[in-house]
Amino acid sequence: MVDENSTAAITSNERAALEEILQSIRKVKHGYVQIVIQDFKVVQVDTLEKKRLDKQ
Repeated sequence: MVDENSTAAITSNERAALEEILQSIRKVKHGYVQIVIQDFKVVQVDTLEKKRLDKQ
């Protein structure tokens, strides 16, 4: 699906946001990465990592 706001070229700000998101994904073993978007721009990347404890 093509959005009227999308363009073929990736801007430097978009590339920086994608790199930040990818770094966050690579760091999380268990948890989530949440991306906050305002006015078609990534404004925040939150990372929550869960630590699992062994049942013993």
